[in-house]
Amino acid sequence: MAEHYKIDCDKVEDRKALVVVLTMNGYTVRMGKEKRNGKSAVIYFVEYWRGDDE
Repeated sequence: MAEHYKIDCDKVEDRKALVVVLTMNGYTVRMGKEKRNGKSAVIYFVEYWRGDDE
C-alpha cells in the first residue's frame, strides 16, 4: 500500500495550486479537513500519494 503524505494549508487558493502541481506530477490527491489532538480548530490539508504504488 502506498504511503500517504499531508501538507497543511490554510488558504483555499494555495490548496488548489498544490492539487494541480501534484496531479501533474503523477500523484493521486485529495483535499480534506480534520480536527487534530482533540482541539476545536479545523486543519485544512492536501493529502497525496503515488497512485501506481497501490
